[in-house]
Amino acid sequence: MNTPTFHTLTNAQFKRVLGVSRSTFMELLSHLQTFKGGRGRPCKLSAESQLTLGLTYWRDYPSLLTLGTQYGISEASAWRVVRRVEDRLMSSGLLSLPKTPSGMGLERPVVTLVDATEILIERPKKTAALV
Repeated sequence: MNTPTFHTLTNAQFKRVLGVSRSTFMELLSHLQTFKGGRGRPCKLSAESQLTLGLTYWRDYPSLLTLGTQYGISEASAWRVVRRVEDRLMSSGLLSLPKTPSGMGLERPVVTLVDATEILIERPKKTAALV
């Protein structure tokens, strides 16, 4: 499949689809384009496609398999793209995501007790008569 294009949308439609205005999108995109490729194989997607994939994931939370097939990459590659975009934007200070899902509030820590006392187990002894 081809990468979805958002150039034909009006500004209002653009914001409804991706969750950010076109000017914010361009600012995020310009920051993403400053990063140089690291080691390994380069991503098949352009910086614009990577950003739209990440924004679509955060906006709608579709499965990564669905996103991967829409963008012509595997599910694992879609996850790597989302994580990479998130890490780069959070390190820049342009993006901040909540640590806990909204509506959940602060979670209480779970306390687990484990009984580790030793108990002797009586087993039958092997005798020469049984062998």
